[in-house]
Amino acid sequence: MPPVSLRRAARAGRPRLETALLRRSVDDSVAARHRCAHCRRTPLTGEIVHLYGAPGGEERLVCDLCRPQRREPPLGTRPMPSPMHERSVKVSRRAA
Repeated sequence: MPPVSLRRAARAGRPRLETALLRRSVDDSVAARHRCAHCRRTPLTGEIVHLYGAPGGEERLVCDLCRPQRREPPLGTRPMPSPMHERSVKVSRRAA
């Protein structure tokens, strides 16, 4: 009996529209990620990252592994926030 590829079997049964939408959503989520300016790696949540200035006033993120490649000191250093950090609800207390 010949071997059966599960990947090929799953692909054959999936409609083209579904595949296109899935690929588009994955591409959008990858584009929205923060990446290291040197190695293009996505830092893990809680990993220390360094912020450097870039032309145009933008900030460039450099991971802790690539930090020794830069000669100038960083503008700031912070732990990498969770991807859900920007979407979270923050509780604020009102002064009485």
